[in-house]
Amino acid sequence: MIERESELAGLTAALAESATEGVRVVVLQGVVGTGKTALIEEFGDRARGAGARLLRASGAPTESSLSLGIVRQLLAGEVFDRDAAAVVGGLLDHRLLADAESDGVSRSRVLDGLATAVLGLAGRGPVVIAVDDAQYLDAFSQDWLIYLIRRAGLARILIVLGWRDDSEPSPGNCRLLCAEFHQQTYFRRMLLAPLSSSGVTELVAGRLRESGAAELTAKAHQLTGGNPLLLHALLEDGRAATGGDGPPAELDAWPELERAVQLALRRCDPLTLRVAGAISVVGEPSRFALLGWLVDAAPDRVAVAMRVLTRIGLVEAGRMRHPVIAGAVLNTFSAADRSDLHWRAADLLKACGADSLTIAEHVVASGRLDDPSAVPNLVEGAQQALEKGYPRRATELLRLAYQVDTDVRRRAETRALLLRAEWRVDLGASAGHLPELTDAMLSGRLRGRHATMPIIIMLVQGRVADVCSVLSRLAADSPPGSRPSWEFELMQMWLADMYPGIFRREDCESRANGTPIMLPGAIGYRLLEHFRSIHHQGATAERLVQADEAFWQQPLTEMNLLPAILALCTMIYTERLEEAERRCRGLVQTCLDLQEPTWHAMFCVIAAEIALRRGSIGVAATRAGAALELIPVAEWGVLAGVPLSTLLTAQTLQGKHDEAARTLALPVPDVMFETPFGLSYLLARGRHYVERGLAQVALDDFQAVGDLLDRWGMEKSGALPWRTEMAAAHLQLGDREVAARYAREQLRRIGQDGHLRVRGRTLRLLAATRELRLRPPVLHDAVDVLHRSGDKFELASALAALHDAYTQLGEAGRARSVARKANSIRQAFFGEQPARRVGAPDVLEETEVDMLVLSDAERRVAKFAAKGLTNREIAGRLYLTTSTVEQHLTRIYRKLGVSSRVQLLSRLAPQPVIPRQDHGEVSA
Repeated sequence: MIERESELAGLTAALAESATEGVRVVVLQGVVGTGKTALIEEFGDRARGAGARLLRASGAPTESSLSLGIVRQLLAGEVFDRDAAAVVGGLLDHRLLADAESDGVSRSRVLDGLATAVLGLAGRGPVVIAVDDAQYLDAFSQDWLIYLIRRAGLARILIVLGWRDDSEPSPGNCRLLCAEFHQQTYFRRMLLAPLSSSGVTELVAGRLRESGAAELTAKAHQLTGGNPLLLHALLEDGRAATGGDGPPAELDAWPELERAVQLALRRCDPLTLRVAGAISVVGEPSRFALLGWLVDAAPDRVAVAMRVLTRIGLVEAGRMRHPVIAGAVLNTFSAADRSDLHWRAADLLKACGADSLTIAEHVVASGRLDDPSAVPNLVEGAQQALEKGYPRRATELLRLAYQVDTDVRRRAETRALLLRAEWRVDLGASAGHLPELTDAMLSGRLRGRHATMPIIIMLVQGRVADVCSVLSRLAADSPPGSRPSWEFELMQMWLADMYPGIFRREDCESRANGTPIMLPGAIGYRLLEHFRSIHHQGATAERLVQADEAFWQQPLTEMNLLPAILALCTMIYTERLEEAERRCRGLVQTCLDLQEPTWHAMFCVIAAEIALRRGSIGVAATRAGAALELIPVAEWGVLAGVPLSTLLTAQTLQGKHDEAARTLALPVPDVMFETPFGLSYLLARGRHYVERGLAQVALDDFQAVGDLLDRWGMEKSGALPWRTEMAAAHLQLGDREVAARYAREQLRRIGQDGHLRVRGRTLRLLAATRELRLRPPVLHDAVDVLHRSGDKFELASALAALHDAYTQLGEAGRARSVARKANSIRQAFFGEQPARRVGAPDVLEETEVDMLVLSDAERRVAKFAAKGLTNREIAGRLYLTTSTVEQHLTRIYRKLGVSSRVQLLSRLAPQPVIPRQDHGEVSA
């Protein structure tokens, strides 16, 4: 009886007063589930224990028209002695009661006889008459209670009535009974409120261990509003889920709570039930007028029902407290009633200007997809789902719309939207739409903005001939003399950048008459122009500022994906790597939060390139591998060259040549080598060949890159330093003079200001072409440049080469100075203790564990697991189930390439990165 002590004390006092001062009437009033029945039973037991005779009855809606139904319950059993029982039995005879319904004399005889029998009991000792759910009193029983109270006088009788609050007005007989009691000295009303927060705490503490109770209290109060019926059900669900040893941290099912909700609603009046259904369907707080339309009731009646539901604990701030409760409410209705509620809600919400996705959800829930208005609602809802970042839901809605639509042109547009949604979830599956969409574009059934995404995916999949045919058809559809649409010009730009050898960039620009493409609100495509200029001609401060502005302008959405990617690429190409790393981490986390696997993979690729350029080789390999795990190589199309080149380079620099060979064995489309992505792949493959001693083979790859860049007019950018790699290959072949020529030409082309990483690596290779005594000055320049570039691996290689040069020259003091410098750099990068000294090649260590590929939850679990906590301890710390922790650890092991906690701990410890040296000549 938590928080019911005062009510019990009041009932006990009323019983004592009835023994000395005569009849007393107490009404226990409250909504469903607040404990009226339990309180009546508890008090009844106490009264019986104190020597009182208890007469007990419960009302029910099915018995509210049964004459003296309540009185029959009260007087049943061994209440009276034999003579009195015979009298009472005669008075309750059906024939006499039938006469009493129409004959006033017979009615008075029954009322008086039954009252006399009870008064006789009271003459021998206290009598407690307890009626639960008294709002269902039949008229005859109510008349008898009034008659008894009027005759009782000083009789030792206490009448306790449990009265439930409803939104429906009380029946006339109940109102008469209330009027009879009103302002009488013998009458008292007790309002039963839900449990307070402290009451919930006390109840939970009695059911769970102390730590579990503390964790659950706030959640339990929030879910149930303190309603004892709901609260006990919730605790039962928790006990079943955890074996009674903890709180329900992550329940998959709430059967007891759902049953309690449905039980509470079945005890409510019909209007309250209908309003509960309407609130569950609408979801958001709604005006009473809207709910009134849904349930066909006046707003003031709806307001009363809303207050009742709020007091029960189902509703808070105009909405159901939890989706589980809303689902339980709707399951109280038949399937047909639920369908009708959702369909009417869709109509009403559309009339009120609600958002399209909400309307579409109601259409789907109604199941009436064959209605003519269903398809437009589904498509509009899917478009809004895409805008809000729900591509999976958009895909589901569009599939439904496509299945039921019969309009040919609209089906093509719907399929284009389906591709647009599906590529964000499953890039490979989205390509399956291309054949039908290509036919639709060539036949003129699909054009304008609907054709944009299909063409982009066609370009990614290498279907260049189809793209050219489609663009020709779109151009033919344009009126003579008019400028092509921005969608058409955008596709030309994409084609020119992705396939510069097939479609000349200059041709694209001439078609636009030199006027830049400007899309209202689409800053990503303006940024595309800036990025193309950077890629082809180098960067300017103004363009970088514009890139930053685009990057920060809006959160990550479909429209802002391209600005984010291009801003990061701009930072990478201009060597703002720390900033790029920070921004990219945030975007990866956003993708995890939004559950956007394709976007996640794209940013993992960018993050891998950032790590590679910073010299974090292991991290680069992990991130590139994560991208290829999210999207298999075959589904990347021509873009596969990007993650593969990063992964291949990282594996090569790690000395994992067998893994690199397996990466090279992965099939890639031939058309990829008509794109810049293919050139990156050729450079990475060539570096691998050099490391494997196949420099002559590598020369062909490097020369192919140079020839294509020249043919495409992209030599100015310096983004693909093929001459540096040629120098490395010729060094291995012993052609120092040729190597020096390539190195010097590379340095001349990139200038003094930018491309620090390329410049530093090229200087290191140039030093290796010179006599031993001439190497240190060049290597000092390389070290200085690479220190500014942020590439730890290349810096380590330059320091190792400088250390070797001084050692071979016999300058031990300078060699030690270089070693000290290496130690100081190690400390600056990693916070390493300076007491640890280094040997010549072991100049730096890579200590960072790549947590970027892990979700937030996985990171938290990984940190605790590395500290040695058991799965159960981790579950307790993070409020998870043990099975959830096990699932997280499985994913962590896979992503980080470990198979045990020992390996995970080792992964968190410093791992040496040893640049490979080859007899004083630095290899590529």
